[in-house]
Amino acid sequence: MVRNENFLSLTVEKKLLTEEDTRKLSAKYEGDAFAVLMHLVHGAVAKKDYLGQLWGDSLDVSYINLSKSIIQSQALQQLPEDFARSNKVMPVYQFGEALTVASANPTDKNLTKEIEKTIMKPASMMFAFTEDIEDAIAIHYQSSTGLGALIQQIASSSIFKATSKISPEQLKKLSGDQSIIQLTQGTMLLAVKERASDIHIEPEEDAVRIRFRIDGVLHERMKIDSALLSPIITRYKVLANMDITEKRRPQDGRITLKLTNSAIDVRFSSVPTIYGEKIVLRILGQAEMREAPDIYDIGLAKSNLTVLERIIGNPNGVFFVTGPTGSGKTTTLYSAIKHINKPGINIMTIEDPVEIRLPGVNQVQINPDIDFGFAQALRAFLRQDPDVILVGEIRDVETAKMASQAALTGHLVLATMHTNNALQAVTRLVEIGIEPFLVAPSIIGTMAQRLVRRLCDNCKERYRLDQKIMDNLFIHDGSQEVYFYRAKGCDDCHNLGYSGRIAIHEVFLITEEVRHLISHDASILDIQEAASKSGFKNMRYDGIKKVLRGLTTIDEIDRATLAE
Repeated sequence: MVRNENFLSLTVEKKLLTEEDTRKLSAKYEGDAFAVLMHLVHGAVAKKDYLGQLWGDSLDVSYINLSKSIIQSQALQQLPEDFARSNKVMPVYQFGEALTVASANPTDKNLTKEIEKTIMKPASMMFAFTEDIEDAIAIHYQSSTGLGALIQQIASSSIFKATSKISPEQLKKLSGDQSIIQLTQGTMLLAVKERASDIHIEPEEDAVRIRFRIDGVLHERMKIDSALLSPIITRYKVLANMDITEKRRPQDGRITLKLTNSAIDVRFSSVPTIYGEKIVLRILGQAEMREAPDIYDIGLAKSNLTVLERIIGNPNGVFFVTGPTGSGKTTTLYSAIKHINKPGINIMTIEDPVEIRLPGVNQVQINPDIDFGFAQALRAFLRQDPDVILVGEIRDVETAKMASQAALTGHLVLATMHTNNALQAVTRLVEIGIEPFLVAPSIIGTMAQRLVRRLCDNCKERYRLDQKIMDNLFIHDGSQEVYFYRAKGCDDCHNLGYSGRIAIHEVFLITEEVRHLISHDASILDIQEAASKSGFKNMRYDGIKKVLRGLTTIDEIDRATLAE
């Protein structure tokens, strides 16, 4: 029972509820204000984070969303996992002498005293929802050391010897062993903790290597005995509802990683190799938990942002975002849609799959099984009175032609395409069979991007740039020292030196000169020359500016733009 009149007053003040509503809910839950809070959360009366902030304000403490926060490993080491689980508290970070701890009951003085007695230092309490605390404990108390100890324990057990020669029934029984369940689940949880996008389980001649792809780069996390490969893969196949007896053909499926109060989607893929099956687990997360970023928060340079705003402010035309798979193209388009989304316009999207739910936007997912692809959806959209159409990807001539025609008939079309840079997108439509006279008037702008690793703010090192490197990168008059930054590594970034990724961009607003060149089927070289005259700057230019700001390293820019 938690009485909190301040919270009930705030819900009225913020116009979430009327005074009559608060009286009825208070009576229903016998004066328990926390139960009223959870009623509002589950009823989606407002966003969970907003309600959490209101509750924190009513108690005069800060609110924290643990699923979006960085948890310091130093903080985890100070509060034992058993204590955290039994008291439903989550250490977050240490600032000065105090340890900041999240709790669903941050004003409980006795709990605060118990924490301070355990850690032998002051505790600063914050509010977090109980279910978020339980899930954070499950994820963040995982460690490579703990999994290593579990692997040694399993490897020493005689029941896992000679697993390659046993029957499928025995193998399925072994895969249900509690230690194998802990290892497979723990591996996925560790990957979530370390922000990995993929887990690679790779059989070699004398061992099995487990690697995580973090910020686009693979890192080895552990090696296990070859005898454990079969029960581990079988366990993952059982979770993905795959055929455990089939080892000669590739298989694909989905796994739901269940936490205490939520679940994470994981895509399963297996292929046979000369040493056994290799599996890759792609951590997809939860679409309903993700939000589209604001256009001002995707790392655009001011000059690029100005051009992008001008492009998406057009009432009609085609705008392409290009780049390889996994370069953040869709996220950029989502941010553009979010920026222009107003109650007075009809926005429709065709996606494969729908990655983020956008309030106020009509989102459609294609279904190839019933012959409902991008072209079919786009044809149907044109009868739905749209103002803005987002096409997940232009893959064929039919979709490209319809997108161009839609732009010419008064619609703004946003789409992705696979090209190496923004300027190539201009000529790609002609290359795949669209007439130049149709492309030239319809296309209004193109944009290309890549993702590079972001330096960890906690440990990055500044160094003076060598004159020879400086001369290769830019013109320098020698009036001041130039500094770059490099990765070092600390506990916060798991000793990688990087934490997260940022995008580097190039944005091109189609000029009348370029439009004329397109209509006359000009070469990409002619278009590049015209773009340079108009002030176009490529991705490498944007990347070097971000190196100078200390956001990434020149090695990352070379890796992403070396071929340009």
